[in-house]
Formats: sequence, structure tokens, C-alpha cells
Amino acid sequence: MLDHAGLIEPLLAICHQAANAILDVYRSPDFKIQTKSDHSPVTAADLRAHEIIHEGLLKLTPELPQLSEEAADISLDTRQQWPLFWCIDPLDGTKEFIHRNGEFTINIALIENHEPVLGMIYIPLSGTAYWGSRQLGAFKREPGKEATHIRSRILSETLIVAESRRHGQQANAALLKQVQNQFRHIDSLHAGSALKFCLLAEGYADFYPRLFPTSEWDTAAGQALLEAAGGRLVNAETLQPLRYNERESLVNPAFFAAADPLFPVELLQQPGHSSAAQL
Repeated sequence: MLDHAGLIEPLLAICHQAANAILDVYRSPDFKIQTKSDHSPVTAADLRAHEIIHEGLLKLTPELPQLSEEAADISLDTRQQWPLFWCIDPLDGTKEFIHRNGEFTINIALIENHEPVLGMIYIPLSGTAYWGSRQLGAFKREPGKEATHIRSRILSETLIVAESRRHGQQANAALLKQVQNQFRHIDSLHAGSALKFCLLAEGYADFYPRLFPTSEWDTAAGQALLEAAGGRLVNAETLQPLRYNERESLVNPAFFAAADPLFPVELLQQPGHSSAAQL
């Protein structure tokens, strides 16, 4: 078993280096935007961050394979041989990056036997880092400050829902009608990329439903963080924790992320619902 405590400072250094490369592009007057085969955008920042993270992790743990959004063309036959590997999104929130709103992150997760056991989410624009581990708990560190323990919050009369800035609000509103009588108020916080997981882990939000497609590198670090902070992330159909590297497709099912494990996800269960079908 890897010592997670010994990985944190090297991971922070890798993220810091990748963040500098991302911000060099972000602050340039213009940058090119390409379109990948799945119609998602990619920039030089995505590719530079991928290269830095790949090389950094190779030096840190040369024995471990890597699965990155920018190097995902790896067959299931090969991936099935990986009991332990890194799952990486070098730049989560490329659309937010393109719109220059600052809400993009670097996500790095360690997957062990199909479960995320360590995750780091790094915000390039602020230099703030979040990480969570089954061995260590959940933490936040801002530049120039000591790392502090964070904990997700328990449910109260007001439900705070973390939502995407770009899609899903209408579907979420319909979904939440099923639990609106459980709360006095339902409010929303909008954020891009994996920042929604940070809102839950840090105690600022209660629930993040996602009925639209994501990929495994979008959620792995966030799931590890949230679970370490006391919350949970479950498949919207089975209500079981998301698992990784089990299928040819790397597209996640719809999911519910809850700060409080007692959140009544069973009232929202989506039988037969698959985000992959919406692609």
C-alpha cells in the first residue's frame, strides 16, 4: 500500500508546475482552441499540463500507469491489468478556461481496485489545493497558509445545491421537486469544473446532482475528496458508489454527490437512467 502522506507534497509541486503552464496560456492575449473527436474543446494549456503531470507522476511513482483525459485511448484489456493507477484531468473546466472566469481545476486521483482512494483538486488561478484520502482525511491549503482539515456538513432546513454554470439547471429543478417538502428552502450555488465537489467537502453546499455526461477523470478526485470529508457520491440508478476502470467506456453514469450520507437519495433514484445514453 502506498503511503498517502508522502505523496501530498510531491503532488502539490506537480500541480503548481502544471498550474503555471496553464496560466501562461490563460493570460496570453489569444490562444487557439481545437475540437477533439468527442466535440469537446482542447487548448495548449490542457496539453502542456498533461505533459507536466505525466512526467511528474512518472518520476514520483514510475511503477504506476496513468489514465489522463489527454491520453485516454487505452483498451480495457490493458486497463484491466491495473490494480493501482493515476486518473488525471490536466485541466477540468476547459470551457470555463476559454471564458476566462477562473473556475477550472487540475484533478489527480489514485485509483485502487476500482475505487478512488486519494484525490487532489488544485485551482490554478488561486493556488488553493484540496485533497482527500482514506488514510489521511480531507484538507484544504491556501497559498502561504497551513493545511486545514475540512469536513462536509450535515443537513439542515436549507438545502444548498451545487450546480453547473452551463447545463442541467432545468433537469435539477425537476429532480428536486421530489424532496422539496423535506426542506424549508432550496438555494443554489453555481460553479464550474470540480469546484462543486470542493463546495460540498468544505461545508458550503449539500448536494450536487449530475444527470448529464461526465468522464471518470472528472469525478475520481472529487469523489475521493468528498468521501474523505464525510460525504458520498453514488450512481443515480444503483445508489452505490461510483467505480472506475470497469468498462470499455469511460463515461460515468448519472450520479448524486451528497455532503451528508443521510441525504435521502433514494427519493431521487433514477431507475434505468444512463448519462451515456445522452451522448
